[in-house]
Amino acid sequence: MVINHLDKLFVTNDAATIVNELEIQHPAAKLLVLAAKAQQEEIGDGANLTISFAGELLQNAEELIRMGLHPSEIISGYTKAVSKVGEYLNYCFVLFNLFVLSI
Repeated sequence: MVINHLDKLFVTNDAATIVNELEIQHPAAKLLVLAAKAQQEEIGDGANLTISFAGELLQNAEELIRMGLHPSEIISGYTKAVSKVGEYLNYCFVLFNLFVLSI
């Protein structure tokens, strides 16, 4: 249930609707809202996954900072992880195409 700035009541479980009605002040939270909106506009779904995934990344980053890592090290690690995931997805795509062509 969300009540917007015009006191209009929304009862929904749609993350995109909820995000659109929020008045966000924190810069990191604004980035999450922008990411969710971009996902919704580009794909038409997945705003909830985008927010949840980003939240987990931030939560893990907070724990790494508490362990003594510098934010630039965390960013570097996340960047390397994105690169590895891209390589793996390309590998899966090639395997899938080989499988489809062999049928």
